[in-house]
Amino acid sequence: MSSEDRQRQRSLRHADPHGLVSARTSVFGRRGERLLAERRRPTLTGHIVGLTVAVIGVGITLSGVVELFDGGPDVWELLVSGVVATVLGSALWRTTIAPKQIRVLDVFTAVTVTWIVMALVGAIPYLLTGHFGRVDDALFEAISGFTTTGATVTADIEATSRGLLFWRSTTQWIGGMGVIVLVVAVLPTVGSGGMSLLQAEAPGPTGERLTPRVRETARRLWAVYIGFTVVLAAVYCVAGMSLYDGVSHSFTTVSTGGFSPYQASLGHFDSAVIEWVAIVGMFLAGGSFTLYYRALRRDPAPLLRSTEFRVYGLVVAAIALWAYVTSGNGGGQASGFRDSLFTTVSTVTTTGYVTAEYGLWSQTAQSLLLVALPIGAMAGSTAGGVKLIRVLAVSSFAHREALKHLHPRLVRPIRVGNGLLPDDVAGKVVGFLLLALVIFGGGSIMIAATGPDLITSFSASATAFGNVGPGLGDLDHAGDFRAIPALGRAIAMVQMLLGRLEIYPVILALSVITLRLPRLSRSARHRSET
Repeated sequence: MSSEDRQRQRSLRHADPHGLVSARTSVFGRRGERLLAERRRPTLTGHIVGLTVAVIGVGITLSGVVELFDGGPDVWELLVSGVVATVLGSALWRTTIAPKQIRVLDVFTAVTVTWIVMALVGAIPYLLTGHFGRVDDALFEAISGFTTTGATVTADIEATSRGLLFWRSTTQWIGGMGVIVLVVAVLPTVGSGGMSLLQAEAPGPTGERLTPRVRETARRLWAVYIGFTVVLAAVYCVAGMSLYDGVSHSFTTVSTGGFSPYQASLGHFDSAVIEWVAIVGMFLAGGSFTLYYRALRRDPAPLLRSTEFRVYGLVVAAIALWAYVTSGNGGGQASGFRDSLFTTVSTVTTTGYVTAEYGLWSQTAQSLLLVALPIGAMAGSTAGGVKLIRVLAVSSFAHREALKHLHPRLVRPIRVGNGLLPDDVAGKVVGFLLLALVIFGGGSIMIAATGPDLITSFSASATAFGNVGPGLGDLDHAGDFRAIPALGRAIAMVQMLLGRLEIYPVILALSVITLRLPRLSRSARHRSET
Protein backbone atom coordinates (compact mmCIF):
# COMPACT_ATOMS: atom_id res chain seq x y z
CA MET A 1 0.00 0.00 0.00
CA SER A 2 1.37 3.35 -1.02
CA SER A 3 1.86 6.27 1.33
CA GLU A 4 -0.96 8.18 -0.44
CA ASP A 5 -3.39 5.30 0.14
CA ARG A 6 -2.44 5.11 3.82
CA GLN A 7 -2.90 8.87 4.17
CA ARG A 8 -6.32 8.62 2.50
CA GLN A 9 -7.41 5.87 4.90
CA ARG A 10 -6.24 7.87 7.91
CA SER A 11 -8.25 10.85 6.68
CA LEU A 12 -11.35 8.70 6.26
CA ARG A 13 -10.97 7.23 9.73
CA HIS A 14 -10.57 10.71 11.20
CA ALA A 15 -13.66 12.02 9.39
CA ASP A 16 -15.74 8.92 10.18
CA PRO A 17 -14.31 7.22 13.29
CA HIS A 18 -17.25 4.83 13.67
CA GLY A 19 -17.33 3.77 10.04
CA LEU A 20 -20.96 4.82 9.62
CA VAL A 21 -20.55 6.58 6.31
CA SER A 22 -18.39 3.84 4.79
CA ALA A 23 -20.81 1.16 5.97
CA ARG A 24 -23.80 2.93 4.45
CA THR A 25 -21.86 3.65 1.27
CA SER A 26 -21.04 -0.03 0.82
CA VAL A 27 -24.75 -0.89 1.05
CA PHE A 28 -26.39 1.97 -0.81
CA GLY A 29 -23.52 3.26 -2.96
CA ARG A 30 -22.40 6.86 -3.07
CA ARG A 31 -25.47 7.98 -4.98
CA GLY A 32 -27.82 6.23 -2.55
CA GLU A 33 -26.00 7.76 0.39
CA ARG A 34 -26.36 11.22 -1.13
CA LEU A 35 -30.08 10.68 -1.77
CA LEU A 36 -30.53 9.39 1.79
CA ALA A 37 -28.88 12.51 3.22
CA GLU A 38 -30.90 14.82 0.96
CA ARG A 39 -34.19 13.28 2.06
CA ARG A 40 -33.50 13.82 5.76
CA ARG A 41 -35.49 16.80 6.92
CA PRO A 42 -33.51 19.41 8.90
CA THR A 43 -35.43 19.85 12.15
CA LEU A 44 -33.85 20.09 15.58
CA THR A 45 -37.05 19.29 17.47
CA GLY A 46 -37.90 16.24 15.38
CA HIS A 47 -34.33 14.92 15.50
CA ILE A 48 -34.08 15.19 19.29
CA VAL A 49 -37.62 13.92 19.90
CA GLY A 50 -36.96 10.88 17.70
CA LEU A 51 -33.81 9.84 19.54
CA THR A 52 -35.44 10.55 22.90
CA VAL A 53 -38.45 8.35 22.13
CA ALA A 54 -36.07 5.60 21.00
CA VAL A 55 -34.18 5.82 24.32
CA ILE A 56 -37.46 5.68 26.26
CA GLY A 57 -38.51 2.67 24.18
CA VAL A 58 -35.32 0.85 25.17
CA GLY A 59 -36.06 1.60 28.84
CA ILE A 60 -39.62 0.24 28.54
CA THR A 61 -38.32 -2.86 26.77
CA LEU A 62 -35.79 -3.53 29.55
CA SER A 63 -38.63 -3.19 32.06
CA GLY A 64 -40.53 -5.81 30.04
CA VAL A 65 -37.51 -8.12 30.28
CA VAL A 66 -37.49 -7.65 34.08
CA GLU A 67 -41.19 -8.50 34.12
CA LEU A 68 -40.52 -11.60 31.98
CA PHE A 69 -37.91 -12.95 34.40
CA ASP A 70 -40.20 -12.19 37.35
CA GLY A 71 -43.11 -13.98 35.69
CA GLY A 72 -45.45 -11.02 36.12
CA PRO A 73 -48.66 -10.24 34.21
CA ASP A 74 -47.47 -7.17 32.26
CA VAL A 75 -44.83 -8.75 30.02
CA TRP A 76 -46.44 -8.25 26.61
CA GLU A 77 -47.75 -4.77 27.34
CA LEU A 78 -44.27 -3.57 28.30
CA LEU A 79 -42.39 -5.41 25.56
CA VAL A 80 -44.73 -4.39 22.73
CA SER A 81 -44.98 -0.74 23.79
CA GLY A 82 -41.21 -0.61 24.26
CA VAL A 83 -40.40 -2.08 20.86
CA VAL A 84 -42.96 0.13 19.08
CA ALA A 85 -41.58 3.27 20.78
CA THR A 86 -38.02 2.26 19.85
CA VAL A 87 -38.91 1.64 16.20
CA LEU A 88 -40.97 4.81 15.77
CA GLY A 89 -38.41 6.96 17.57
CA SER A 90 -35.55 5.51 15.54
CA ALA A 91 -37.48 6.08 12.29
CA LEU A 92 -38.07 9.74 13.18
CA TRP A 93 -34.43 10.15 14.17
CA ARG A 94 -33.13 8.54 10.97
CA THR A 95 -35.36 10.63 8.68
CA THR A 96 -34.38 13.97 10.23
CA ILE A 97 -31.15 15.83 10.82
CA ALA A 98 -30.07 18.70 13.06
CA PRO A 99 -29.82 22.00 11.12
CA LYS A 100 -26.40 23.51 10.60
CA GLN A 101 -27.54 26.81 12.12
CA ILE A 102 -29.46 26.52 15.39
CA ARG A 103 -31.24 29.48 16.93
CA VAL A 104 -31.54 29.82 20.70
CA LEU A 105 -35.32 29.91 20.44
CA ASP A 106 -35.23 26.63 18.50
CA VAL A 107 -33.25 25.12 21.37
CA PHE A 108 -35.84 26.25 23.93
CA THR A 109 -38.68 24.86 21.83
CA ALA A 110 -36.89 21.56 21.21
CA VAL A 111 -36.16 20.95 24.90
CA THR A 112 -39.70 21.83 26.01
CA VAL A 113 -41.41 19.76 23.31
CA THR A 114 -39.06 16.84 24.02
CA TRP A 115 -39.98 16.79 27.69
CA ILE A 116 -43.70 16.96 26.90
CA VAL A 117 -43.35 14.04 24.47
CA MET A 118 -41.33 12.15 27.09
CA ALA A 119 -44.21 12.45 29.54
CA LEU A 120 -46.77 11.33 26.95
CA VAL A 121 -44.76 8.28 25.86
CA GLY A 122 -43.77 7.45 29.43
CA ALA A 123 -47.44 7.34 30.46
CA ILE A 124 -48.31 4.63 27.89
CA PRO A 125 -47.07 1.63 29.97
CA TYR A 126 -49.21 2.75 32.92
CA LEU A 127 -52.30 2.84 30.69
CA LEU A 128 -51.66 -0.36 28.71
CA THR A 129 -51.08 -2.41 31.86
CA GLY A 130 -54.24 -1.04 33.44
CA HIS A 131 -52.28 0.41 36.36
CA PHE A 132 -54.20 3.65 35.90
CA GLY A 133 -57.63 4.02 34.36
CA ARG A 134 -57.29 7.77 33.90
CA VAL A 135 -54.94 9.47 31.46
CA ASP A 136 -54.19 12.35 33.83
CA ASP A 137 -53.07 9.94 36.58
CA ALA A 138 -50.71 8.13 34.18
CA LEU A 139 -49.39 11.46 32.93
CA PHE A 140 -48.84 12.68 36.50
CA GLU A 141 -46.82 9.55 37.38
CA ALA A 142 -44.73 9.86 34.20
CA ILE A 143 -44.00 13.59 34.69
CA SER A 144 -43.17 12.99 38.35
CA GLY A 145 -40.76 10.26 37.27
CA PHE A 146 -38.92 12.07 34.50
CA THR A 147 -38.65 15.29 36.52
CA THR A 148 -37.35 13.19 39.47
CA THR A 149 -40.04 14.68 41.70
CA GLY A 150 -41.10 11.41 43.28
CA ALA A 151 -44.71 12.41 43.91
CA THR A 152 -47.11 9.55 43.24
CA VAL A 153 -50.78 8.75 42.79
CA THR A 154 -50.25 4.97 43.00
CA ALA A 155 -52.58 3.63 45.68
CA ASP A 156 -50.79 0.35 46.44
CA ILE A 157 -47.18 0.32 45.30
CA GLU A 158 -46.40 -3.22 46.39
CA ALA A 159 -49.40 -4.60 44.47
CA THR A 160 -47.85 -3.25 41.24
CA SER A 161 -45.88 -5.61 38.99
CA ARG A 162 -42.10 -5.50 39.32
CA GLY A 163 -41.60 -4.69 35.66
CA LEU A 164 -43.80 -1.61 35.88
CA LEU A 165 -42.11 -0.54 39.12
CA PHE A 166 -38.76 -0.94 37.37
CA TRP A 167 -40.02 1.35 34.58
CA ARG A 168 -41.11 3.78 37.28
CA SER A 169 -37.54 3.85 38.63
CA THR A 170 -36.05 4.00 35.13
CA THR A 171 -37.98 7.18 34.33
CA GLN A 172 -36.21 8.89 37.20
CA TRP A 173 -32.80 7.59 36.16
CA ILE A 174 -33.32 8.83 32.59
CA GLY A 175 -34.51 12.21 33.80
CA GLY A 176 -31.84 12.56 36.48
CA MET A 177 -28.83 13.46 34.38
CA GLY A 178 -31.18 14.57 31.61
CA VAL A 179 -32.14 12.93 28.37
CA ILE A 180 -30.96 15.97 26.41
CA VAL A 181 -27.47 15.48 27.85
CA LEU A 182 -27.66 11.89 26.61
CA VAL A 183 -28.88 13.05 23.20
CA VAL A 184 -26.01 15.53 22.87
CA ALA A 185 -23.58 12.76 23.83
CA VAL A 186 -24.97 10.47 21.10
CA LEU A 187 -25.63 12.87 18.23
CA PRO A 188 -22.73 13.20 15.78
CA THR A 189 -23.13 16.99 15.83
CA VAL A 190 -25.61 19.59 16.97
CA GLY A 191 -23.69 22.52 15.58
CA SER A 192 -23.38 25.62 17.71
CA GLY A 193 -26.46 24.83 19.78
CA GLY A 194 -25.02 21.97 21.82
CA MET A 195 -24.10 24.04 24.88
CA SER A 196 -27.45 25.84 24.73
CA LEU A 197 -29.19 22.45 24.80
CA LEU A 198 -27.29 21.43 27.93
CA GLN A 199 -27.93 24.74 29.68
CA ALA A 200 -31.63 24.73 28.81
CA GLU A 201 -32.12 21.33 30.43
CA ALA A 202 -29.62 21.61 33.30
CA PRO A 203 -30.39 25.09 34.66
CA GLY A 204 -27.92 27.16 36.61
CA PRO A 205 -26.45 30.66 36.59
CA THR A 206 -23.10 29.39 35.34
CA GLY A 207 -22.00 26.72 32.92
CA GLU A 208 -18.74 24.84 32.54
CA ARG A 209 -17.30 22.58 29.88
CA LEU A 210 -15.08 19.68 30.79
CA THR A 211 -13.66 19.66 27.26
CA PRO A 212 -13.75 22.09 24.32
CA ARG A 213 -16.25 19.77 22.58
CA VAL A 214 -19.74 19.82 24.08
CA ARG A 215 -20.43 16.27 22.93
CA GLU A 216 -17.40 15.00 24.84
CA THR A 217 -18.48 16.94 27.95
CA ALA A 218 -21.90 15.28 27.82
CA ARG A 219 -20.30 11.86 27.43
CA ARG A 220 -18.07 12.34 30.46
CA LEU A 221 -20.96 13.52 32.62
CA TRP A 222 -22.94 10.43 31.66
CA ALA A 223 -19.89 8.26 32.33
CA VAL A 224 -19.68 9.59 35.90
CA TYR A 225 -23.44 9.17 36.29
CA ILE A 226 -23.41 5.54 35.11
CA GLY A 227 -20.34 4.73 37.21
CA PHE A 228 -21.97 6.23 40.30
CA THR A 229 -25.11 4.16 39.63
CA VAL A 230 -23.19 0.88 39.28
CA VAL A 231 -21.12 1.45 42.42
CA LEU A 232 -24.15 2.43 44.51
CA ALA A 233 -26.16 -0.59 43.28
CA ALA A 234 -23.30 -2.86 44.35
CA VAL A 235 -23.05 -1.20 47.78
CA TYR A 236 -26.82 -1.49 48.28
CA CYS A 237 -26.60 -5.22 47.49
CA VAL A 238 -23.71 -5.69 49.92
CA ALA A 239 -25.74 -3.81 52.56
CA GLY A 240 -28.55 -6.38 52.30
CA MET A 241 -30.74 -5.54 49.30
CA SER A 242 -31.59 -7.98 46.53
CA LEU A 243 -30.23 -7.29 43.03
CA TYR A 244 -33.61 -5.93 41.91
CA ASP A 245 -33.94 -3.64 44.94
CA GLY A 246 -30.32 -2.53 44.69
CA VAL A 247 -30.58 -1.51 41.04
CA SER A 248 -34.01 0.12 41.47
CA HIS A 249 -32.91 2.16 44.47
CA SER A 250 -29.58 3.11 42.90
CA PHE A 251 -31.54 4.51 39.93
CA THR A 252 -33.66 6.69 42.19
CA THR A 253 -30.85 7.66 44.60
CA VAL A 254 -28.35 8.83 41.99
CA SER A 255 -31.11 10.74 40.18
CA THR A 256 -32.39 12.17 43.52
CA GLY A 257 -35.82 10.92 42.48
CA GLY A 258 -36.99 8.95 45.50
CA PHE A 259 -39.30 6.34 43.92
CA SER A 260 -39.18 3.02 45.76
CA PRO A 261 -40.80 -0.34 45.01
CA TYR A 262 -42.18 -0.33 48.56
CA GLN A 263 -44.98 1.59 50.23
CA ALA A 264 -42.77 2.46 53.21
CA SER A 265 -39.92 3.66 50.95
CA LEU A 266 -36.49 2.84 52.44
CA GLY A 267 -38.16 2.40 55.82
CA HIS A 268 -39.30 -0.99 54.46
CA PHE A 269 -35.85 -2.48 55.07
CA ASP A 270 -35.54 -1.24 58.68
CA SER A 271 -31.77 -1.30 58.29
CA ALA A 272 -29.37 1.28 59.70
CA VAL A 273 -26.67 0.22 57.21
CA ILE A 274 -28.93 0.74 54.19
CA GLU A 275 -30.04 4.11 55.53
CA TRP A 276 -26.45 5.29 55.99
CA VAL A 277 -25.61 4.13 52.46
CA ALA A 278 -28.60 6.11 51.18
CA ILE A 279 -27.57 9.20 53.17
CA VAL A 280 -24.11 9.19 51.59
CA GLY A 281 -25.52 8.41 48.14
CA MET A 282 -28.10 11.20 48.29
CA PHE A 283 -25.57 13.71 49.59
CA LEU A 284 -23.12 12.91 46.79
CA ALA A 285 -25.89 13.04 44.17
CA GLY A 286 -26.68 16.55 45.38
CA GLY A 287 -23.13 17.68 44.51
CA SER A 288 -21.72 18.83 41.19
CA PHE A 289 -20.92 15.99 38.79
CA THR A 290 -18.51 18.28 36.98
CA LEU A 291 -16.45 18.71 40.15
CA TYR A 292 -16.64 14.97 40.78
CA TYR A 293 -15.23 14.26 37.35
CA ARG A 294 -12.31 16.58 37.99
CA ALA A 295 -11.73 14.96 41.40
CA LEU A 296 -11.72 11.50 39.81
CA ARG A 297 -9.14 12.82 37.35
CA ARG A 298 -6.86 13.50 40.35
CA ASP A 299 -7.76 17.16 40.62
CA PRO A 300 -9.83 17.41 43.83
CA ALA A 301 -8.83 21.03 44.46
CA PRO A 302 -11.87 22.61 42.72
CA LEU A 303 -14.22 20.45 44.81
CA LEU A 304 -12.44 21.22 48.07
CA ARG A 305 -12.26 24.95 47.29
CA SER A 306 -15.89 25.18 46.16
CA THR A 307 -17.78 27.62 48.36
CA GLU A 308 -21.07 26.14 47.17
CA PHE A 309 -19.99 22.65 48.27
CA ARG A 310 -18.97 23.87 51.71
CA VAL A 311 -22.23 25.79 52.12
CA TYR A 312 -24.12 22.72 50.95
CA GLY A 313 -22.52 20.62 53.69
CA LEU A 314 -23.11 23.30 56.34
CA VAL A 315 -26.79 23.70 55.35
CA VAL A 316 -27.39 19.96 55.62
CA ALA A 317 -25.60 19.73 58.97
CA ALA A 318 -27.36 22.79 60.45
CA ILE A 319 -30.87 21.73 59.41
CA ALA A 320 -30.28 18.14 60.56
CA LEU A 321 -29.06 19.23 63.99
CA TRP A 322 -31.85 21.74 64.45
CA ALA A 323 -34.45 19.21 63.30
CA TYR A 324 -32.97 16.65 65.70
CA VAL A 325 -33.20 19.07 68.63
CA THR A 326 -36.75 20.20 67.86
CA SER A 327 -38.31 17.13 66.27
CA GLY A 328 -39.06 15.17 69.41
CA ASN A 329 -36.59 12.45 68.42
CA GLY A 330 -34.12 13.48 71.11
CA GLY A 331 -33.01 11.50 74.12
CA GLY A 332 -29.59 10.69 72.74
CA GLN A 333 -30.84 7.83 70.55
CA ALA A 334 -28.79 7.19 67.44
CA SER A 335 -31.89 6.36 65.42
CA GLY A 336 -33.31 9.80 66.24
CA PHE A 337 -30.30 11.63 64.82
CA ARG A 338 -30.13 9.25 61.86
CA ASP A 339 -33.81 9.90 61.11
CA SER A 340 -33.26 13.67 61.28
CA LEU A 341 -30.15 13.52 59.08
CA PHE A 342 -31.81 11.14 56.59
CA THR A 343 -34.91 13.32 56.26
CA THR A 344 -32.82 16.49 55.94
CA VAL A 345 -30.55 15.07 53.23
CA SER A 346 -33.56 13.59 51.44
CA THR A 347 -35.30 16.99 51.50
CA VAL A 348 -32.35 19.26 50.64
CA THR A 349 -31.29 17.03 47.74
CA THR A 350 -34.97 16.79 46.65
CA THR A 351 -34.77 12.97 46.72
CA GLY A 352 -37.86 12.33 48.81
CA TYR A 353 -37.04 9.01 50.46
CA VAL A 354 -38.86 8.44 53.75
CA THR A 355 -37.88 6.49 56.87
CA ALA A 356 -39.41 8.52 59.71
CA GLU A 357 -42.90 9.77 60.49
CA TYR A 358 -41.84 13.41 60.17
CA GLY A 359 -45.50 14.45 60.04
CA LEU A 360 -45.52 13.82 63.80
CA TRP A 361 -42.53 16.10 64.43
CA SER A 362 -42.86 19.51 66.05
CA GLN A 363 -44.11 22.50 64.06
CA THR A 364 -40.63 24.02 64.18
CA ALA A 365 -39.02 20.96 62.63
CA GLN A 366 -41.71 20.75 59.95
CA SER A 367 -41.25 24.44 59.16
CA LEU A 368 -37.54 23.82 58.57
CA LEU A 369 -38.41 21.08 56.09
CA LEU A 370 -40.93 23.34 54.36
CA VAL A 371 -38.26 26.03 53.90
CA ALA A 372 -35.76 23.45 52.60
CA LEU A 373 -38.19 21.95 50.05
CA PRO A 374 -37.67 24.39 47.14
CA ILE A 375 -33.99 25.31 47.74
CA GLY A 376 -32.27 22.25 46.31
CA ALA A 377 -28.57 21.38 46.38
CA MET A 378 -25.68 22.32 44.08
CA ALA A 379 -25.74 23.41 40.47
CA GLY A 380 -24.50 20.61 38.22
CA SER A 381 -26.19 17.97 40.38
CA THR A 382 -29.27 15.87 39.69
CA ALA A 383 -31.19 17.65 42.45
CA GLY A 384 -34.11 19.93 41.74
CA GLY A 385 -34.93 23.25 43.38
CA VAL A 386 -33.54 26.70 42.69
CA LYS A 387 -29.96 25.63 43.64
CA LEU A 388 -27.74 26.96 46.41
CA ILE A 389 -25.53 28.95 44.05
CA ARG A 390 -28.50 31.14 43.16
CA VAL A 391 -29.16 31.77 46.86
CA LEU A 392 -25.49 32.73 47.34
CA ALA A 393 -25.59 35.02 44.32
CA VAL A 394 -28.74 36.81 45.48
CA SER A 395 -27.30 37.16 48.99
CA SER A 396 -24.16 38.83 47.60
CA PHE A 397 -26.30 41.04 45.35
CA ALA A 398 -28.53 42.11 48.27
CA HIS A 399 -25.46 42.83 50.43
CA ARG A 400 -24.03 45.10 47.75
CA GLU A 401 -27.31 46.96 47.26
CA ALA A 402 -27.61 47.48 51.02
CA LEU A 403 -24.08 48.92 51.16
CA LYS A 404 -24.92 51.31 48.33
CA HIS A 405 -27.46 53.01 50.59
CA LEU A 406 -24.54 54.00 52.82
CA HIS A 407 -22.01 54.57 50.03
CA PRO A 408 -23.84 55.59 46.81
CA ARG A 409 -20.62 55.61 44.76
CA LEU A 410 -19.53 52.19 45.94
CA VAL A 411 -18.16 49.91 43.22
CA ARG A 412 -18.30 46.36 44.53
CA PRO A 413 -18.40 43.16 42.45
CA ILE A 414 -20.85 40.37 43.18
CA ARG A 415 -18.91 37.42 44.57
CA VAL A 416 -19.88 33.78 44.78
CA GLY A 417 -17.07 32.19 46.71
CA ASN A 418 -13.80 33.04 44.98
CA GLY A 419 -15.50 33.84 41.70
CA LEU A 420 -17.04 37.04 40.36
CA LEU A 421 -20.54 37.13 38.92
CA PRO A 422 -21.22 39.66 36.14
CA ASP A 423 -24.05 42.10 36.80
CA ASP A 424 -26.11 40.84 33.87
CA VAL A 425 -25.94 37.25 35.17
CA ALA A 426 -26.83 38.44 38.68
CA GLY A 427 -29.82 40.29 37.23
CA LYS A 428 -31.00 37.09 35.58
CA VAL A 429 -30.64 35.21 38.85
CA VAL A 430 -32.67 37.80 40.75
CA GLY A 431 -35.32 37.72 38.04
CA PHE A 432 -35.36 33.92 38.17
CA LEU A 433 -35.94 33.87 41.92
CA LEU A 434 -38.69 36.47 41.70
CA LEU A 435 -40.39 34.45 38.98
CA ALA A 436 -39.89 31.29 41.06
CA LEU A 437 -41.61 32.95 44.02
CA VAL A 438 -44.52 33.94 41.77
CA ILE A 439 -44.85 30.38 40.44
CA PHE A 440 -44.60 28.92 43.94
CA GLY A 441 -47.00 31.40 45.53
CA GLY A 442 -49.43 31.41 42.63
CA GLY A 443 -49.40 27.63 42.48
CA SER A 444 -50.10 27.43 46.22
CA ILE A 445 -53.13 29.68 45.90
CA MET A 446 -54.48 27.84 42.85
CA ILE A 447 -54.04 24.43 44.50
CA ALA A 448 -55.72 25.74 47.66
CA ALA A 449 -58.64 26.90 45.51
CA THR A 450 -59.25 23.27 44.50
CA GLY A 451 -60.00 22.24 48.09
CA PRO A 452 -56.94 21.22 50.19
CA ASP A 453 -56.02 23.04 53.40
CA LEU A 454 -53.37 25.76 53.41
CA ILE A 455 -50.49 23.61 54.77
CA THR A 456 -51.14 20.89 52.21
CA SER A 457 -51.46 23.42 49.38
CA PHE A 458 -48.24 25.29 50.18
CA SER A 459 -46.45 21.99 50.68
CA ALA A 460 -47.79 20.60 47.38
CA SER A 461 -46.60 23.68 45.50
CA ALA A 462 -43.17 23.61 47.16
CA THR A 463 -42.62 19.90 46.67
CA ALA A 464 -43.81 19.99 43.03
CA PHE A 465 -41.80 23.05 42.02
CA GLY A 466 -38.79 21.85 44.03
CA ASN A 467 -39.08 18.32 42.54
CA VAL A 468 -39.01 16.76 46.00
CA GLY A 469 -42.06 14.46 46.22
CA PRO A 470 -43.31 14.09 49.81
CA GLY A 471 -44.66 17.09 51.66
CA LEU A 472 -46.55 18.12 54.76
CA GLY A 473 -50.19 18.01 55.77
CA ASP A 474 -52.03 15.41 53.70
CA LEU A 475 -48.80 14.79 51.75
CA ASP A 476 -46.69 13.65 54.69
CA HIS A 477 -44.94 10.27 55.04
CA ALA A 478 -48.26 8.41 54.94
CA GLY A 479 -49.92 10.42 52.16
CA ASP A 480 -49.63 10.97 48.40
CA PHE A 481 -50.97 13.30 45.73
CA ARG A 482 -54.29 11.47 45.58
CA ALA A 483 -55.20 13.85 48.40
CA ILE A 484 -55.06 16.68 45.81
CA PRO A 485 -58.01 17.02 43.36
CA ALA A 486 -57.39 16.40 39.65
CA LEU A 487 -57.23 20.12 38.84
CA GLY A 488 -54.70 20.67 41.61
CA ARG A 489 -52.59 17.81 40.28
CA ALA A 490 -52.66 19.40 36.81
CA ILE A 491 -51.26 22.59 38.34
CA ALA A 492 -48.60 20.53 40.12
CA MET A 493 -47.62 18.87 36.82
CA VAL A 494 -46.88 22.26 35.27
CA GLN A 495 -44.87 23.22 38.34
CA MET A 496 -42.85 20.00 38.14
CA LEU A 497 -41.84 20.76 34.54
CA LEU A 498 -40.99 24.37 35.38
CA GLY A 499 -38.98 23.23 38.40
CA ARG A 500 -37.00 20.67 36.40
CA LEU A 501 -36.21 22.92 33.42
CA GLU A 502 -35.09 26.53 33.16
CA ILE A 503 -38.14 28.75 33.69
CA TYR A 504 -37.44 31.38 31.03
CA PRO A 505 -36.87 28.93 28.15
CA VAL A 506 -40.00 26.96 28.99
CA ILE A 507 -42.19 30.06 29.10
CA LEU A 508 -40.72 31.40 25.85
CA ALA A 509 -41.06 28.02 24.15
CA LEU A 510 -44.67 27.60 25.26
CA SER A 511 -45.51 31.08 24.01
CA VAL A 512 -43.94 30.30 20.62
CA ILE A 513 -45.78 26.96 20.40
CA THR A 514 -49.06 28.67 21.32
CA LEU A 515 -48.56 31.29 18.61
CA ARG A 516 -47.57 28.73 15.98
CA LEU A 517 -50.44 26.28 16.50
CA PRO A 518 -53.18 28.52 15.02
CA ARG A 519 -50.90 29.35 12.10
CA LEU A 520 -50.22 25.66 11.44
CA SER A 521 -53.93 24.79 11.62
CA ARG A 522 -54.79 27.57 9.14
CA SER A 523 -52.07 26.34 6.81
CA ALA A 524 -53.39 22.77 7.06
CA ARG A 525 -56.94 23.91 6.28
CA HIS A 526 -55.67 25.90 3.31
CA ARG A 527 -53.84 22.88 1.90
CA SER A 528 -56.91 20.65 2.33
CA GLU A 529 -59.12 23.19 0.55
CA THR A 530 -56.73 23.54 -2.38
